[in-house]
Amino acid sequence: MTVNREPAINLEALNGVSPLVQAYLAAPSTQEAMKTYETLSPPAQSRALLLASQLDLSNFESVLSLGQGSQRALSQFADQMLSQMKRKDVTKIGQMLDTLMQTLDRVDPAELEPKKPSFFNKLFGKSSPTLKQKLTDFERISIQVERIGIQLERAQFQLLNDVEMLEQLYMHNNDFFEGLATSIAAGQMKKQQSIETELPAKVEIVQMNNQPLAIQQLNDFVAQIERLDQRIYDLQVSQQVVLQTAPQIRMIQQANQTLAEKIEFAIVTLIPLWKNQLAMMLSMNMDQQYSQLEDRLARANDRFTESPSFEVQLSKFKETQHELKTALQDLFSLHTKTEKDKEHLQEVAEMKSTKMI
Repeated sequence: MTVNREPAINLEALNGVSPLVQAYLAAPSTQEAMKTYETLSPPAQSRALLLASQLDLSNFESVLSLGQGSQRALSQFADQMLSQMKRKDVTKIGQMLDTLMQTLDRVDPAELEPKKPSFFNKLFGKSSPTLKQKLTDFERISIQVERIGIQLERAQFQLLNDVEMLEQLYMHNNDFFEGLATSIAAGQMKKQQSIETELPAKVEIVQMNNQPLAIQQLNDFVAQIERLDQRIYDLQVSQQVVLQTAPQIRMIQQANQTLAEKIEFAIVTLIPLWKNQLAMMLSMNMDQQYSQLEDRLARANDRFTESPSFEVQLSKFKETQHELKTALQDLFSLHTKTEKDKEHLQEVAEMKSTKMI
């Protein structure tokens, strides 16, 4: 859509002509409209050409309605996104992870090692927890871990649903971007046509008769071009908001996917492994204690402590518990970062909701 511009026309001799007339005539020709047009898909290009042909600069509502449907849909989209985000209980996962880490801290692998009663315990009559007490405590902790694991599994399901919802938001966001780009291209093409074709014709009429009414009509036409230019700018601002939202949606979506994967690893691999090794350690401890008479327990403990199989099993349990706690800490850190990203996206949604039409 390259058009050869005529040399600037000197309008200083005409009284009452708006300075914008000379400014538009003297402005260099740009390919802004064509650049925007070429980014559109073929259906959107056809739509842009149709919108440009229907634009009537003399009709205020025609200019105002350019891209208005996309802006209103974008505003409703922002309200919907904000409503969905506010309905989420974003603190539950963090609370569950914190509770699970505190529960794991109550299990000290060293307590599973058989120990001789110390001299002071014997002297003051203090006794270590009985086997039944240990079993009861560890069983209670194991049940709590199992319960939290079930809650995490439900949270994982919600995260996967959120990933799908965010994918829909991303696709809608892309549709809004193309809709705004279509309207912008239409406005730019109409503006270029008005400046390069219609404006010189109206200036020529003014120069021929130099009538006050013709000058006013020329000024009105330039004001209409200025109004269209402002409308194009408003649409470009909306388009920038949409453009900034896309990577934020993707960032939160990917964070949710990572959270879901880490929860999957914790509830499917680490927690069952931890429970299985805990049960094995308790079983070995119980077998050892019940296999010896009470008066030979001290000597049996010495031999048991030196047993390689027990040491290996205890080492594995310690490693599993450490790995589980590390994984939960990583989950907690990622969850905290994700919630900050969601708060930022919520601020963007609020901005859309208040600043769109």
